[in-house]
Amino acid sequence: MTSTRFIYCLLASLFCLNATTSFASPGDTTWVQAQNDIQLDYYNNFDAVAAFPSGSTTYRKIIMVFTLGKYECPSGTQYCGDWDYTIQNFLIPATGSQIELGRLISPYANSGAPRTPLTWKQHYYFDVTDFAGYLKNSATVRINYQGYSGGFTANIKFAFIEGTPSRNVVSVTKLWDGSFNYGDPSSSIETNLTAQSLTAPAGTASADMKFTITGHGSDGGGCSEFCSKYYSVLQNGSQIDQKTIWKDNCGLNDLYPQSGTWIYNRGNWCPGQLITPFTHKFNSITSGTAFTADVDLQAYTRSGSGTPSYTVSGYMVYYGSYNHTIDASLEQIIAPTAYEGNFRANPSCGTPQVKVKNLGSSTINSISFQYGLTGQTPITYTATSLLLASNEETVVTLPILPSLMAIAGTNEITVTITAVNGTTDQEALNNTLKEAFIVAPDWPSSFYMRMRTNNYYTETTWKILDMNNNTVKSGTTPAAALTFYTDLVGPLANGCYKLVVTDNGCDGLYWWANSSSTNLGAIFAQNSAQSAIIPFTNGLPAVVQTSTGFSVPNYSQDFGCGFTQYFRVGAIVPLNLLTFTGKAGADNVNHLYWQTTEEVNTSYFEIEYSTDAANFTKVGTITARGNASTTTDYSTAHSPIAKAGLYYYRLKMVDKDGSFRYSEIIVLKPTAGSFELQQIKPNPFTSQVQVVITGTKNNSLQVNMLDVHGRLIKTQKETIAQGSNTITINNLSSLSKGIYFLEIIAQDNRIVQKLIKE
Repeated sequence: MTSTRFIYCLLASLFCLNATTSFASPGDTTWVQAQNDIQLDYYNNFDAVAAFPSGSTTYRKIIMVFTLGKYECPSGTQYCGDWDYTIQNFLIPATGSQIELGRLISPYANSGAPRTPLTWKQHYYFDVTDFAGYLKNSATVRINYQGYSGGFTANIKFAFIEGTPSRNVVSVTKLWDGSFNYGDPSSSIETNLTAQSLTAPAGTASADMKFTITGHGSDGGGCSEFCSKYYSVLQNGSQIDQKTIWKDNCGLNDLYPQSGTWIYNRGNWCPGQLITPFTHKFNSITSGTAFTADVDLQAYTRSGSGTPSYTVSGYMVYYGSYNHTIDASLEQIIAPTAYEGNFRANPSCGTPQVKVKNLGSSTINSISFQYGLTGQTPITYTATSLLLASNEETVVTLPILPSLMAIAGTNEITVTITAVNGTTDQEALNNTLKEAFIVAPDWPSSFYMRMRTNNYYTETTWKILDMNNNTVKSGTTPAAALTFYTDLVGPLANGCYKLVVTDNGCDGLYWWANSSSTNLGAIFAQNSAQSAIIPFTNGLPAVVQTSTGFSVPNYSQDFGCGFTQYFRVGAIVPLNLLTFTGKAGADNVNHLYWQTTEEVNTSYFEIEYSTDAANFTKVGTITARGNASTTTDYSTAHSPIAKAGLYYYRLKMVDKDGSFRYSEIIVLKPTAGSFELQQIKPNPFTSQVQVVITGTKNNSLQVNMLDVHGRLIKTQKETIAQGSNTITINNLSSLSKGIYFLEIIAQDNRIVQKLIKE
């Protein structure tokens, strides 16, 4: 697996190898599993012994992947995934003291919130390359979970990407590590953060201090969680840097809404986010240099009751010289992507955005890119006047990608750095990334924007911009509270647009913690006939239009400082893939089914197969109908040569001009049953549930709904045909809110799925 594919797997949240595997070529990746979906049930250390590589191989980059998930707490548990807890991840080598590899804060993740159901996963990526000298042989990986209730799961695995690092790490020295009271006259934090006398080891060309700090506890002044303070960095007693210990943008969290006080700004952290260490460059440090390193916090005396504290870790990292003069690294595709860590910027449809970093010794002034849908002719663009110094990073917005207006569903983009400062990049292994993404939705050229103000009617505004950031429409300026304002938008020319909603109070149009003072507002879009809601893709429940007005779910307006909704007008979509499903048969034959509509010049479908969700092989070709406005059904079968616990399939949909796009990936699990449950929607539900089932043959089913105690609530008989089937369960409005179970029974199969009634 190459490093390019490794990054693609990570950011697309696809299944990647869990086992440790040895490779030999530069760019190959070795995976090491530590904790594997353990339950974080209470304040404790959770240790796992990891078998790291021997250390004989050099690595360009080492990434620690922390995946936070959920589990269902025992019946009667008061809190389950409901709080913002500190999670520190340590390495305990065979000799020496523990090293903090990364820190994050859990989100408020009650399963009733729309983004954090029980199936929720969030991926956090920590660059731990500096600690390569410790990540070898057998060592203990420790999760220190500082929570007083359960509900979260944790998974840690490491990706060792072979190659040459930007700089060789000569040595790492721990400076400070621990949680210390702040503002306590009897025990000053400064007695723990004392000046450290250091001498740079042989081979040192530079030295950086990596310092991680988060504020916790709250006294009468809100410190240290809810107060903004600073710290100073001193070299030989003189200040060389200063940082504010504060996050001022929690209301723009990519994981939103949350079921607690997620919008409050805090002491260098926001709920649900990882903590990025501050980097402080020390001056003129080379082999044998003797110097002192110190950190001084802003002077403060505790106010009233409470125990303010800061949790800190500091390391001095000694580096050799840069291994390359010219080395631009493509770090991340921000848009378009399906990665949940860039949720607010997606789904997009116009101007791709990428993050690049200078890993060479020379300043980067220009970078040339090629980018486009994977397999299609790319666009070339050169970003100039970057003035990117060594080890700095920046976000580059690429020009409009027209092909985003001619696709639908799930696709893939490839971005490649082709030149730096007009010459060849000396490190090619970090120049290409691929990302799976879902394209932005299609909207009509004319529609209505409607906003009902809350009590703070001057806080919330909206505007629509084109991809050149020209404003094409702004909302009426509200003049009163609890009032509807309606604006007609359009007709808009064909193209990609973005609706930008801004709330200056950073509490949306409704937030539970201050709802008694703000009241319930709402913002939504309607079609030009004002007969239907145009749904947003911002992760919030949609406003519901009824015969008498509108129903506004509370979470639907819980968007913090605002949100951006991309949409397309006049997109040319040659094919609409309605469904793609499958069934793993008992005879080692996997059955695949798909439906299309609105085919225009579609040539054929290639069926691609994988056992690891990363490396796909073509296993079949099906000729397309070509041109059809009605629904067309397709099916095929495949007998895998290699037996596997899971089979992955995707469709490559090829047009007559050679252009193509990919479907989403489906996963088939071998089973002896005659049907496979594909989807239950919506879940949570209110009045109706639709069950999508794939059958390998005609069959009769019994569908039961049970309450949380296993008592039968509802039952119905169904007959399914080979292929995709949709079963509707109606008249569920009278059920009480809570947990239910859906049981589907055939003669040779039984599936039970949990449901939640809102």
